[in-house]
Amino acid sequence: MRIAKMVAAALLVAAGMGFHGAARAAEGPWGSNVAEPVALLSSLHRAALHEVQLGELAQHAASTPDARQYGADLAADFHGVDQRILSLAGGLGIAEKRLQVTEGANVAVLRKDSTDYGRLANESGTTFDRDFWVTVADAQAHESDLLAATATREPALTDLVTEMSRLYDRSSRRALAAAHAGTAEPTEAAPDDEASTQPSE
Repeated sequence: MRIAKMVAAALLVAAGMGFHGAARAAEGPWGSNVAEPVALLSSLHRAALHEVQLGELAQHAASTPDARQYGADLAADFHGVDQRILSLAGGLGIAEKRLQVTEGANVAVLRKDSTDYGRLANESGTTFDRDFWVTVADAQAHESDLLAATATREPALTDLVTEMSRLYDRSSRRALAAAHAGTAEPTEAAPDDEASTQPSE
């Protein structure tokens, strides 16, 4: 998967920096620059919350048991990750409200998240299901860049980034498989079209 490969490469870089960064250990893993952890943790917090929100939405709006279960799993997994993020922030003396929107936040990403959620919130049934799978897969693919950059910039977050990468990889595989299955269904297939009944690979 693209996410796993990109993050794995970034983690190798971060691991190389880890021993160099050990020189900072006496003053804390972040050095003296408090703006850096606020920005990084804020980005991870936003990403985790977006997954939780999408998952909770699917639990109520999805039309199939599989989609509702996926939503429940997604919300539970990333709620756990978000608790780790908040715990890390608390250990650094960073209040949760400071993680909401930080200076220099990616406005385009925030706008896209809001637009995607608003669109899904107004859909239902099979229309919701199809759009949900594609939206989740797309969102998780874009988060790979955030995870890779975070692992490189702050080795202290390597464990957290590894966990998020694992969850994104597992979740996006499920979402992509479901999206592919949904889009592979013929819209105007003839009754005797045997090809349309073959499972897609």
